[in-house]
Amino acid sequence: MPMRIADARIRQFVDTQTTSASPKISDANVIDLLAAVGDGSRMSHDKAKTELTKPGITRAQQFELAKAGLSKSEKSDLGQLLDKSGFQMDPGAKNFLEALVGRAPLQETFGPLTITGDQKNGIAGIAKAGEVIEAINLSTAPAGRLHLTDTQVIGTADASGKFLGTLPDIREGDMIRLRTRAADGSTSDWLTIQARGIEGSDTRNAVVNLERMDLAATADGVSVTHNTGRPLSEPGASIRFVNARTGEKVDVTATDKGSIPAGLTLPGKAGDEFKVSVSDGKNNVNHAAVAGTLKVPGGTGGITGIDLPDPKMHKDEMNADGTPKFKLERFTGPLFVNEPTPGDVRQGAIGNCYFPAALASVAHSNPAALKDTIKQNADGTYTVRFYENGNKSRPVDIKIDSDLYVRSFGGPIYGGSLGGPTTKEGMELWYPLIEKAYAQWKGSYDAIGNGGSAGKVMSEVLGRSQGYEWVSAGSEQRLFDRIKRDAANGVPMAAGTHGKDQAARYTNTGVYANHAYSVLGVEEKNGEKFVKLRNPWGQSEYGNDGKNDGFFSLPMNKFTELYSSLYVLN
Repeated sequence: MPMRIADARIRQFVDTQTTSASPKISDANVIDLLAAVGDGSRMSHDKAKTELTKPGITRAQQFELAKAGLSKSEKSDLGQLLDKSGFQMDPGAKNFLEALVGRAPLQETFGPLTITGDQKNGIAGIAKAGEVIEAINLSTAPAGRLHLTDTQVIGTADASGKFLGTLPDIREGDMIRLRTRAADGSTSDWLTIQARGIEGSDTRNAVVNLERMDLAATADGVSVTHNTGRPLSEPGASIRFVNARTGEKVDVTATDKGSIPAGLTLPGKAGDEFKVSVSDGKNNVNHAAVAGTLKVPGGTGGITGIDLPDPKMHKDEMNADGTPKFKLERFTGPLFVNEPTPGDVRQGAIGNCYFPAALASVAHSNPAALKDTIKQNADGTYTVRFYENGNKSRPVDIKIDSDLYVRSFGGPIYGGSLGGPTTKEGMELWYPLIEKAYAQWKGSYDAIGNGGSAGKVMSEVLGRSQGYEWVSAGSEQRLFDRIKRDAANGVPMAAGTHGKDQAARYTNTGVYANHAYSVLGVEEKNGEKFVKLRNPWGQSEYGNDGKNDGFFSLPMNKFTELYSSLYVLN
């Protein structure tokens, strides 16, 4: 006997499932049904769904919200879904429907992952025996170069399914995203919890990463776009934009992926500046503390002094008509602050990890030679010397000014410097200017921003021929000896990981596929051999040393597992 669904939204859900290859009411899409019965005179469907997916909400709270809006006809519709649809149903989803129609009590612990306790002494819970529990702190992730899937293992379920683990630097009130991973690599659905010790406490505010937002003047106002797949704040955070010229303010709520609402437009025009603040609902609720300022490109102003041609932007930062989406700002900071070090270098928004990995390695092994690479001229411009094909007899001098493309937060889109100010008046300039000169030499930021060879860059900077070694299991001692010898002789080195087709091997390691790293030497600790590395992002690394500065030591057996190549100079 066919179903006769009265509620329009439940009927729409049924139609969608009926036309799919495998009709199913899952733990994920059952939220659509809960929202369909939870809406009503006091709450719209969209509002109900927002409340149902709010970070930290429990199954019991979801059930009560849906039950409050449940009508007699909707109850009949759910009964038909249970009895007549023939849809597959996840146990947790089925229990929601059975509880709503009064056939069974709601069970709080359905699903492959259950959290118990209050996280005061760690994150405890229940999963399937032998499964690992991986997690990411959504409250701290926006400040780092992390995607929402860049998790780490916090524990393993014992034979009874119980586990206890923790994350570094977890504090009361933090939003934690977890899932389980089985031995075959399959994972459960995500679960988001709020870490609690003392009831209701929240010891730190949300953060908002201004680098991940771009502003642009449009006919309708100022558009705000999220320029990366990485989160810019924690889910549910309130982000406020205040136009410094007009005083107008706009509040938005970060999505479940830590983004801003799509199509966000602010009242304003070219040249306006917006103060940005954030609140997690417990801290900075009056938005008195400002995270920073974003500026809309355009308006009055210009670059004074000698203005030389600039390399074109990467294709991703170009308009359809070939003009750049972003403006240039003249940077006037110091060329060097003390000696150059690998910690100065920060990769920007293009895929040229090979270049900052190479330059950081040169800064480590031969800072004096690097200081000879770039010179400031009497007229305020700079000359950078490279060597064609690494040949000392074929120098190439590139003359540039200190104009750099900037994002709305004021910092450079491409390479920058760490360990000091990022303002145009204070940032250390040696790395971003050498990168700019390289882009000028090779044709554009696009020409250097789609992969390359760290060995070739080191060769072109120092005027020496490059070498290369394959990295493979069983080569630990040979590689250890090679790196130790070359490091002692001041030879710069870099290493590359396997391609994206082997991304699975990097799960929960803190090391990334298709990425280049500076090799800084080796060390032995308690009889175990390690290679010392640096991520050119200046963060995200193997292990948990508490610093998150990109520097880390990797056991040699892990090095040969995770890396495919070693670049050196002869």
